[in-house]
Amino acid sequence: MTIALVGNPNVGKSAFFSRLTGVGVEVSNYPGTTVDLTRGTLKHEDESINIVDLPGIYSLSAGTEDERAAMQFLIRERPGVIINIIDATRLARNLNLTLQLLEMNIPMVVALNQVDAAEQMGIKIDADALEAELGVPVIPTIAIRGKGIDTALHSAIEVIRPPPVDLHFGRCKRRQRRRVRYDDHVELAIKNMRDKMPDVSRGICIRALEGDRDFIEGSCEYPEQVLEAATIPPLIEESHGQPIKDTITKDRYGEAGAIEQTAQRKHTVPRQLIETVDGVLTSSRWGLPIFTVLMLIMFYIVFKVGGYLETLIIDVFETYLIIPVSTALSGMHPLVVSAIIFGLLGVEAGLAIVIPFIGTFYIFLSLMEDTGYLPRAAFLLDRYMHKLGLHGRAIIPMLLGYGCNVPAIMAARTLNTHRERVITIAMIALTPCSARTVIIMGLVGAFVGFWAAMSIYFIELVIILLTGWMLGKGLPGEQMGFIMEMPPLRYPDFQVIVKKTWFRMKGFVYVAFPILIVGSSFLGVVDSLGMLAFFEDISRPVFVGFLGLPAYAATAFIFGILRKEMALEILAVLAGTAMFIDVMSPLQIYVFALVATIYVPCAATIAVIGKELGWRDMVLISGFTIVLSILVGGIANFLGLALL
Repeated sequence: MTIALVGNPNVGKSAFFSRLTGVGVEVSNYPGTTVDLTRGTLKHEDESINIVDLPGIYSLSAGTEDERAAMQFLIRERPGVIINIIDATRLARNLNLTLQLLEMNIPMVVALNQVDAAEQMGIKIDADALEAELGVPVIPTIAIRGKGIDTALHSAIEVIRPPPVDLHFGRCKRRQRRRVRYDDHVELAIKNMRDKMPDVSRGICIRALEGDRDFIEGSCEYPEQVLEAATIPPLIEESHGQPIKDTITKDRYGEAGAIEQTAQRKHTVPRQLIETVDGVLTSSRWGLPIFTVLMLIMFYIVFKVGGYLETLIIDVFETYLIIPVSTALSGMHPLVVSAIIFGLLGVEAGLAIVIPFIGTFYIFLSLMEDTGYLPRAAFLLDRYMHKLGLHGRAIIPMLLGYGCNVPAIMAARTLNTHRERVITIAMIALTPCSARTVIIMGLVGAFVGFWAAMSIYFIELVIILLTGWMLGKGLPGEQMGFIMEMPPLRYPDFQVIVKKTWFRMKGFVYVAFPILIVGSSFLGVVDSLGMLAFFEDISRPVFVGFLGLPAYAATAFIFGILRKEMALEILAVLAGTAMFIDVMSPLQIYVFALVATIYVPCAATIAVIGKELGWRDMVLISGFTIVLSILVGGIANFLGLALL
């Protein structure tokens, strides 16, 4: 059995999914798209049930990549049942998607989520009345606390596998699912289509009248005949003063509003503390200072926690593993010794450098997402983004870029124009992601100082803003306006945050660690054969002469293209220790981190840029970052030598 979770953005689907599935989760692209679907499994009475979390969408119109992927999954995979998660605080708007889903004739249960938040806002929804209106089970839930989740799951199973006696939902199953009553002209067109093709469902007729070719081609064996039959006389559209698709959409929203009036009651409530906090966070006076302080606190805690764990792990690893193994291997062939010791140094680098810093950072990122603070940051910075030829929505991909550039670049496809996407993606490519944060905090923060590390973020910010400003002035095209949804502030669920952090770190643990160990062992063998020395001699004029770095830093930068944090890990392997201050000066540490955080992004980011913008733009952006990193690193080196 497959259960699909469907709903608008910010309705609590992630919390719902996390409560159902635990940690056994896979994230993968839906075939033919760049959209990620999250899949998990759960056990119910010794049976495995597949849970698929579809991307948050407002409709099935295939107007965006997310909507297209969700629609294609529903019509191609045909899940056994849909759990449609709707936000109780925004009932009418959410019901627009619900009514579309009902027209697909897939078994469905509605999870009326965030009923606690609705009650705090003075909104009371009669779930039984809503159930009677929709003709499908409606279960009140508070996903972030796990309330109602099991009931919704059992209801979904009972919808397609009813027990012998079903007292609660028997009444609902005897009712017909809600059918939107459209404009008379639309209803007549639907009737004419069904008279010609009786085997075509009402839902398909409606989508054909809307001109949704993707939906019809995925749903019908003879799509051209269906689309041909869905012809509307021009006089009808002229009489309405709008395309028939807009008439259908308006009727659907009108139906959603009528259902809301029947099932919902409002009463006045005193102003809540969380509303006061929300007002302060988004105020013109306090919003930006609070945002700045929160960013500084985040990086300081990442620095402190990560630095403490890094030192602890290095001490334990060196004392109880590296030294005893080196002693035990004495007398063996040098190639074998180098392969084993370098491999262990790779494990040490991964455990001591990446996990403490990247894990701490991802906890903060999940906190900002789950509390609803990210959209508020976008709102605060909107006016400043306009100076770069962008709007506030662009700040969300850029803030996500501090976690990982890859999903941030993919998120930029929600922007309206190619010009905005080019500007935003170029800025994201320079944004210090969590892997670059590992380098900055694990190297400069740990061995030079916190404010020295912060200065690299400041330099990066200046470079990002100058790049965006120049592209905004130089690229042709107009700036587009936008409307941004502001989800309510929520109390975070720390269980969900921990799971989110683990999901994001799995890629490093499962993918990067094997590469790191094998690559480190390979480096040990290559080093024993003297081949690294040859490469380092060739690159000496740039890395030693201009940047003032140790010769082996060139090799570390090459590995940094695979995964950015590997530049630091391989540096530790080549230096023979993760206590970098013993083998490099503070200025060398600073210059290495500065160059490593600016030059060409990791291979995954390069590939995504090529896919989103084309390979020409990818080469230009990558080449620009390489030249810029060497130039900025050289300036920092010569300024440092002059001042010290």
